[in-house]
Amino acid sequence: MVKGMNSQYYGGAIWTNHALQRLDERGLSQKMAWETFKYPDRSFAGKKAGTTEFHKRYEKSRITIIAKPNEQNEWLILSCWIDPPLPGTVDHKRKQDYHNYQRAGFWGKLWYHVKQQVFGR
Repeated sequence: MVKGMNSQYYGGAIWTNHALQRLDERGLSQKMAWETFKYPDRSFAGKKAGTTEFHKRYEKSRITIIAKPNEQNEWLILSCWIDPPLPGTVDHKRKQDYHNYQRAGFWGKLWYHVKQQVFGR
């Protein structure tokens, strides 16, 4: 299990290790994610067969939960994120890097590619 106080069984749903890891990485509380799942502003079929996307607005942010029922008809929470990303999170850094890359000229873009090849993300 991942660090933090998140539980694999919370709110009547089963939370995958991936979902719990994403909660920690993205600075989301399990309670906020669960409220999005349980009381969404809207929900619809997900991109992968059998999944459902749940969306809920919190002030200027939108939380998205991806879930699906298992063979026992229990809900599995597969992943979650917040947009825009919270400051200080990995997603926020990636979004800033992408924005900076889009604004860069030829040499700046070349530098980003070299940096990514040498240092990874």
